[in-house]
Amino acid sequence: MNEFKLDSYGLQKYSNLTRSINEEYINIHPIQRGGLLTPEAFKALIHYGDGYSICDFCLKGRIDEIENPPVMDFLKDMAKFLNVDHVMPTAAARDAKRIVVEALAKKYPQRKTVIVDSLAHYTTYLAIESKNLKVREVPNTGNPEFSILLENYEAVIKNTIKEEGKPPLLVLLTHVDYKYGNYNKPKLVGEICKQYAVPFLLNAAYSAGILPVDCSSDLIDFIACSGHKSMSSSGPIGLLGFSNEYYENIMKFSKIQGNISSKSFPNKICTFMGCPPVYGAPLVTLMASFPTVVKRTQKEYIAEERKKINYVIDHIKDIKGIKILGKLPKIHPLTNVKTDCFAEVAKNHSRRGFFLREEFKEKKIIGLAPGISKEIKFNTYGLTWPQIRYFTNSFREIAKKYHII
Repeated sequence: MNEFKLDSYGLQKYSNLTRSINEEYINIHPIQRGGLLTPEAFKALIHYGDGYSICDFCLKGRIDEIENPPVMDFLKDMAKFLNVDHVMPTAAARDAKRIVVEALAKKYPQRKTVIVDSLAHYTTYLAIESKNLKVREVPNTGNPEFSILLENYEAVIKNTIKEEGKPPLLVLLTHVDYKYGNYNKPKLVGEICKQYAVPFLLNAAYSAGILPVDCSSDLIDFIACSGHKSMSSSGPIGLLGFSNEYYENIMKFSKIQGNISSKSFPNKICTFMGCPPVYGAPLVTLMASFPTVVKRTQKEYIAEERKKINYVIDHIKDIKGIKILGKLPKIHPLTNVKTDCFAEVAKNHSRRGFFLREEFKEKKIIGLAPGISKEIKFNTYGLTWPQIRYFTNSFREIAKKYHII
């Protein structure tokens, strides 16, 4: 028998976990701003924090058919919000991508290649690799905009057909990329995919919940979303939206039967291992934040957020040694800035590359990656105008302190 023992101090460190970053600091972390909980989600988190709390009134053995709390209604409303036929919760956007690749690999076993934009998230590549498939990239324009020329998807599809004798398994476009925050309009890619009869997946992990999405109008077959990145939900949770055409490929119901027990599970979905592992807090906080998510993807709100991030950029881009990377003006507030001026300071600073994060932290601004001064990423989504101005002024004050301006 394993008689594991730990002194009281060693155990106590797990009992008092607290976090006060968002109360004490202006948080500009590039992947956290869109996932900050709403007051309604905080309330739901307290009530549904227990592991299987959402299953109190599960009558059909399926999370997507729970009526209290209204999961079934929520998934239908989310499908309308994304303008897609069906929506199922997943463990994350990455899990949604993996499910799509796996389902299509079974549907089209002769197709071996997935086409992606060259700024795709690493989990896109891992989803492809998990099924021993090949990847082909659509190039970007390089420094400084790193734009994906969407018309080039057609050339890559044609080359795949020419060299392999069959269409690609899937085409994926990253709606807003993780590196530069570049926004891509999906419709042209959707039209190209329809022309060549190739399924189209939009990775909207950084966009759905921040920017509007219309799967039907943009000819999107699948969409992968992230609740904890962009829909004010505690993680991990994602969403997979899919069209009627692929319903049977995604919603694969169990047909197995035990040879002795005769056990069978015909209401369980194999693709999701029965039910997606989002019981309790992840799904309920996503639901509780949904009214706010709908509101903040309206035109007025989006326009205001664009004004904020472009205000910051307009006031720091003239600093010598600062270069804004990615397409301008910004549509999504995730921003990448090349900071050669601060890299020069770091060479002779006692704290080296850590100095920059510490300077911002002193000013009660947090979220920059520690130890990096050559290139920084930040996100202003949801900050108030006073916070936007304070962040902008702090950036310039740090530059002044080190005689950059």
